[in-house]
Amino acid sequence: MSRARQRLSVVAGLVAGLLALALFAWLVGVEQVVSTVASLDPLPFALGLVAVVGGVGAQFLALAALLGVRPSVDGALAYLRGVYGRQLLPVGNVAGPVLIAYSMRSATGIPTDRALPATIIAQAATFLGSTVVAFGGTVALVAGGRSELLPVAGVLAVVGVGWIVLVGALVAGADLDRIVHSTAAAVNRTLGRLSGRVATRTSQEAIGRGLGEFDDARRLIREDPRRIVVAAALSVLGWTLLCVPAVTTGVALGTPIALAVACVAVPVSDFLNVIPVPGGIGGVEVVLAGSLVALAGVDLAAAAVIAFCVRLCTYWFVLLLGGTATTLLSTRAGVAGS
Repeated sequence: MSRARQRLSVVAGLVAGLLALALFAWLVGVEQVVSTVASLDPLPFALGLVAVVGGVGAQFLALAALLGVRPSVDGALAYLRGVYGRQLLPVGNVAGPVLIAYSMRSATGIPTDRALPATIIAQAATFLGSTVVAFGGTVALVAGGRSELLPVAGVLAVVGVGWIVLVGALVAGADLDRIVHSTAAAVNRTLGRLSGRVATRTSQEAIGRGLGEFDDARRLIREDPRRIVVAAALSVLGWTLLCVPAVTTGVALGTPIALAVACVAVPVSDFLNVIPVPGGIGGVEVVLAGSLVALAGVDLAAAAVIAFCVRLCTYWFVLLLGGTATTLLSTRAGVAGS
C-alpha cells in the first residue's frame, strides 16, 4: 500500500472513530452527559488515576523482567515514551512493540534486536493478562447468577489456554514455521484475492520476516521460561488495576459498578485497540459504555460518562504521562548534546 493510501486510511479511520463518538454522545444527549459529569465526586475519581499509574508501572515491570534488567527511572521514562507513541500514532497495539523497543534502545542503550523480542512477548503477555482478568470477571458474574455469560467465559478460557499451550510448545521446541507458512498460504489464496492488503501481509516474504522476529522471541522464552510467568503475573495485576477507574468513577457518580463488571467491560473494549485509530478512539468508548449497560444495568447517560472517565484515566492520562516522559528525555538529550 502506498504512503498516500496509508495516510488516507488513517485519516478515514480517525474520522470514523470521532464520528462514532459524536453519534454516541448525540444519541445519549450531550446536556444529560454534561450534567452527570458536573455531579462527579473528584476524590474517588482521583483514586482511579492512582490505580492507572500502578497498572502502567506493572506493565513496565513485566517488560523489565523479560529484558532481564533492573527497573530504573530512565527505563521507565523510555517505556512511557514508547507508550506515548503507541497511544498517539494510529498504529494500534500491533505495531506498539516496535515503538517501545526503539524508545528503550535510544534511552537505555538496549539494542533493538534484544528489546524487540521482549516487547513482542510483553504485548502477548498483556493480551493474556487482559484475557485472564476478563475471564475472572465473567466467572464471578456467572457465580453470581449471570448464567447467560457462561459461553463468554468458555470463549475466554479457550483463548487463555490456547495462549499458554502456544508458549509451552515454544519452550518445548516445537517447530511452528511450517504451520504458519501453510496457514498464510491458504489465507493468501482465498482472502488475498479479495484484499491486496491481506495478500501483501500473507506473502512468503512478509511471513518470513515475521517468523525471523518471532524466532528471536522464541529464543528468549527458551532461555528463561520463568520470565514469562513473572511477566504474565504482572500483566494480570496491571490489567486489574486498569479496571479500577470504572469502579471509582461509578462511586464518584453514585452509580456503583462491581469490580467483576469492570474486569469484563474494560478489557473487552480494549480489544478494539488493534484497529489503526489512535487509542481506538470512538469504538472503545462505545463498546465500554454498551458493556456497562448490558452487564451493570446502568442507564445509558451514566454508562457514557463512566466510559468517558475511564478513557480519561487509561488513555488521556497515560498520554499525558508519556508526553511528559518524552519531554524530559528530549530535554536531557539536548543538555547532553550542548
